[in-house]
Amino acid sequence: MTENTGGLTRRQALIGAAGLAMFSTLPGVSQSAAQRSFAPQFKDPVDALRAHVKLVGSLGTETVISFYRLNIYADLHDGNFIPMFTMNNLLVDKWEAKANNTHQMTKYEAGYYSEIDSYEPLTEYPHLLTKKPMRIRNFRLGPVPRGYTPDKYLVMGYNPNPLPLEVIGDRVFLATQSIESSPDFVDPSKTRYTNSFMTYSATLADMQNDSMASAPVHAQLQNKNEWQPYMNMGEQAGGTIARGFGCKVAGFDDLPPGALAGFEKYTPQILDTDNWKGFVSESTEA
Repeated sequence: MTENTGGLTRRQALIGAAGLAMFSTLPGVSQSAAQRSFAPQFKDPVDALRAHVKLVGSLGTETVISFYRLNIYADLHDGNFIPMFTMNNLLVDKWEAKANNTHQMTKYEAGYYSEIDSYEPLTEYPHLLTKKPMRIRNFRLGPVPRGYTPDKYLVMGYNPNPLPLEVIGDRVFLATQSIESSPDFVDPSKTRYTNSFMTYSATLADMQNDSMASAPVHAQLQNKNEWQPYMNMGEQAGGTIARGFGCKVAGFDDLPPGALAGFEKYTPQILDTDNWKGFVSESTEA
C-alpha cells in the first residue's frame, strides 16, 4: 500500500532522502543543489493536491491566518492608472483533513482601507470625477466553504482554477486564475465579471518536509474589478486594479504594526469568527 506524505509517496520520499544524503556529500555539491536534483514533478493528482493544499492552507486540521496588502488603482481608460488607497486584507481559513485525500476549508475574510502604502486608516476618498468626498466601504465575506479532492475543487463563488505546479530554483510555485462571469449578488439582472490571479511560493525544502502540514508562503495577487457601487461611477468606462502581496501569519499579534488596531475598529468580527453570525458577502457593509 502507498502512503502519501507531503506531496510525495512514502517510497519516493525515502528514495529521495537517501539520494539527497548521498548526493550532497559529493565534492562541490551543496545541500540546496541536492534538493533541486530530487525535485518532485507533481504529475500524480494526489501529489499535486497535497502540494496545493499545503501551499494555500494546511494538510492538517487547523486554522490558517493570512494577511495581505492590496494597493488599489483606478483605470479610467484614459492615461495611466491612478493610485487610490490600500486595502488591508485579513483571512481566517479553517481547514479540516478528511478521509480519501479530501480537505475542507471554511473561509472568513475582511478588509479595511488606509492611505496608499500606509497604515493610516482612510474612511473617505475624493470622487474620481467630481472630487467630492465619498465614503469608503469596508467589507466582510464569509463563511465561504471550499472542498479539495484529487479530481476537483468545490467552491462557492468564483473558482481559483490552479495552473500546473512548477519548481524554479529552490522554490515551488502555484499560480491560480479565475476568469469568470456570473449574475451580480445585488442585481441578478446584471453580470459580474471576475478576473483574479494569485501566485503562491514556498521553499522546496519546506514542501519536501513531510512533518510540516502548512508551508510558509510568499503570495502575490492581481485583480481587475468593476467600479464598486459606493464609488458612484455611473457609466464611466474602466474599473479598479488591485496589486497585492502577503503571507500566512502565526496569529493576530503577528500582523504589521497598526493593522490589528484597524481590524479591531473597523471589522472586529474577523477576530472572533467563532461568533460570526450568518453569511455576508462583499456587498454587505461591514
